[in-house]
Amino acid sequence: MQSERASGRRRPRRLVATAFAAVLAVAAVAGAVVAGMAPSAVSGHATEVASSSSSRPLRIMPLGTSSTVGGGSPRTAGFRGPLEALLTRDGIAFDMVGSQHSGPPSVPDLDHEGHGGWTMTRMQPLVAGWVSAARPDVILLQVGTNDLLSGVSAAATAQRLDTMLATFRSVSPASVVVAGVWAPLPTRAAARAAYTPLATDVVRRHRARGEAVTFMDAATVLRTGDLFDGLHPDAAGYRKIAALWERQISSTRTAAR
Repeated sequence: MQSERASGRRRPRRLVATAFAAVLAVAAVAGAVVAGMAPSAVSGHATEVASSSSSRPLRIMPLGTSSTVGGGSPRTAGFRGPLEALLTRDGIAFDMVGSQHSGPPSVPDLDHEGHGGWTMTRMQPLVAGWVSAARPDVILLQVGTNDLLSGVSAAATAQRLDTMLATFRSVSPASVVVAGVWAPLPTRAAARAAYTPLATDVVRRHRARGEAVTFMDAATVLRTGDLFDGLHPDAAGYRKIAALWERQISSTRTAAR
């Protein structure tokens, strides 16, 4: 899925009281998902948000592939719409950032850095520029699926992740939440299974250097009924993914107070 580029600069937005009733309706559904999620779905420590200042919105960069764009559920912009509802429910002022701008009018903030079908190798020459321009406090990283699907080994995919995390750190102090591959990938099941512990180890090494990086294991969160086409989640599946992202952000904000 191809996303549209933003037509101009946009002011950081806060979700205001005029949207309160609509937000409550969405958040009620999303809240039910959170209530039903098992704490074991998330591994690692909570993300240490690089800027804990309450004087401005938290700048969040969803960076990834077609699931970040919204493949499988364009009416919710994938996980982005449900995530925004959850953050609003939590009272977290936010500004989604990125060079891309796409999604339905029902999603308040449409900025992101999703690129459908891209591998990490294709992204790598551009990520430093994206992050430098957007100045995120938190990066929600959803990568690896297309690398594995293109036949790249689990070890090589994990090495690509390592390189990308090092690039982030060279240009930004932003915290990074690395999502595991949530698509089932039946034709690459062995590589997918091997990738999770390798990616976890990559994140562990970066944390040992004092970097604010967390691995979010999403490998078992989706069931067959949560998939739109066998690869991308449907709206219900994306609500589960959004709940995982939200936990990483909201728990850290609470701890920082």
